[in-house]
Amino acid sequence: MTEIDRSGRVAAPPVTAAWQGVGLVVLATLCFSTAILFVRLIHGLDAMTITFYRSLFAFLFFCGLLPRFREPLDFARYRRYIPLLVGLGLAMALTASLYTYAVQHTTAANAALLNNSAPLYVALLAPPLLKEARPRYLWPGIALAALGVILITDPARLQLDPAASGGIAAAALSGVTYAGPMLIGRALRGRVSSLTQIWWGAGLTALLLSPFGLRGDPATILSQLHLLIPLGVLSLGVPYLLMFLGLARVKAQVGSVAALMEPVFGTLIGFLFFAEVLTPIGMLGALGVLTAIVLISR
Repeated sequence: MTEIDRSGRVAAPPVTAAWQGVGLVVLATLCFSTAILFVRLIHGLDAMTITFYRSLFAFLFFCGLLPRFREPLDFARYRRYIPLLVGLGLAMALTASLYTYAVQHTTAANAALLNNSAPLYVALLAPPLLKEARPRYLWPGIALAALGVILITDPARLQLDPAASGGIAAAALSGVTYAGPMLIGRALRGRVSSLTQIWWGAGLTALLLSPFGLRGDPATILSQLHLLIPLGVLSLGVPYLLMFLGLARVKAQVGSVAALMEPVFGTLIGFLFFAEVLTPIGMLGALGVLTAIVLISR
């Protein structure tokens, strides 16, 4: 429960609640990162088909929560914001498809790091679009992040392995498109609940990608439901729920920094399960991107 101090201002969250919030956000990032493992284990399905089933099972997971959390069904309450929710679904569909393709065609570390560069684009676009204050270290952060991305991609290696360039491009572009849901979420803050937003986002993503999902080979899909279901529930549905619960207990800046654990977990998964190791240049680039996000989050 939010507390008010004697001056009428909202009091800071209790220390215990704050640490619980950080723990929930970190756990959410770990669950998000498991998408890399599930996607790599799935065979015979393209990125769009995988994304369809991931979104479908996440949407069904949230539908199962409706008896407990009924906000998404109160359409009259947020009717005027439905166009923004449709835009949210479009942005989520594009981001999820690009990220899945990136996981299939580049290293786990590259996919996770470049996808999570989205806060940089949010910091750049939020002031003109949402009239938010410009972060103090915006331009140094952008410059540092750009240098980090160049080092992560390691152009010399791409010349030796041209097949990896598509995965790198998809990962970098997913970071740009991921800024869309973040910006729309900020615009809807205080107007439409987070649960309603993800319910619409997952549902519309599944609807938009249904032509790709329904064209998949039924036998191949049935044989991999044991991977597709947890991909939707464990790596999308559950982590969003944990993230919402965690962010309700901490300040937004603290939550955004804690969320940086996602690329860290992604890199660890790539190393532990697929023997993928960042080059020294890549490690330097990763440090640059993470440092830039921390600077801008301040």
